[in-house]
Amino acid sequence: MPKYGSVELAIEEMRFARNQLGMRSGFIRPNPYNNRTLDDPAYNPLWTEAQDLDFAIGVHEGTGGMPAVGVDRVQQMGSSGLGVGSKHIVSHTLEMMLASLSLIWGGVCERYPKVRFAFLESGGGWIAPWLDRMDRHFDDQGFLNDSGLRMRPSEYFKRQCWISFEPVEGSLPHLVDYLGANHVLWATDYPHADGIFPDSQSFIHDTMGHLDDDLRRKLTFANAVRLYRMDWLL
Repeated sequence: MPKYGSVELAIEEMRFARNQLGMRSGFIRPNPYNNRTLDDPAYNPLWTEAQDLDFAIGVHEGTGGMPAVGVDRVQQMGSSGLGVGSKHIVSHTLEMMLASLSLIWGGVCERYPKVRFAFLESGGGWIAPWLDRMDRHFDDQGFLNDSGLRMRPSEYFKRQCWISFEPVEGSLPHLVDYLGANHVLWATDYPHADGIFPDSQSFIHDTMGHLDDDLRRKLTFANAVRLYRMDWLL
């Protein structure tokens, strides 16, 4: 029996989910596990199987249970009364930034071009400047480009990555301007207490009513359909 947290056990679970349950995606934490980041060669069998199964991979941070970047810095600020909220601000977005760096700059998207990755529930506004920064290092073609990639990082993202956008974020127009609309997902944050369910439809009307019908349909429906390969719904 593989040990808890092993790649072999994850592959078994993915096969069961896809072949027996008909699921089209699963999620993985962005944090390092057993001192391995997501670009570690130990994960190659997992990406190979995801590609063979046409199984999308969602990357989603949690709270606790694994080492999280920046949390130690927040703990040092404890005298100011900071707690769960500040850790949530730091860990969810920074871990996702590092995960996207591993998957894109670290060459996973290069080696596995048919694996679809979604960066979920960490906000969406950060991805535009983050991809821009990776692109600028790639374009340097000097000592700053240590990636070995054949394409700009933003091209890999547009080929096989998606990012979810929190309902209350205000930078959606800037993100769409930078990335285009085809790889941005909109989420209700259900069933969390700070989500907007069951008032999702009225919220969409209030916050996206000014968008044209095609763009609104992509953000709230069609992009997710393409991510999960459920094209018969289109």
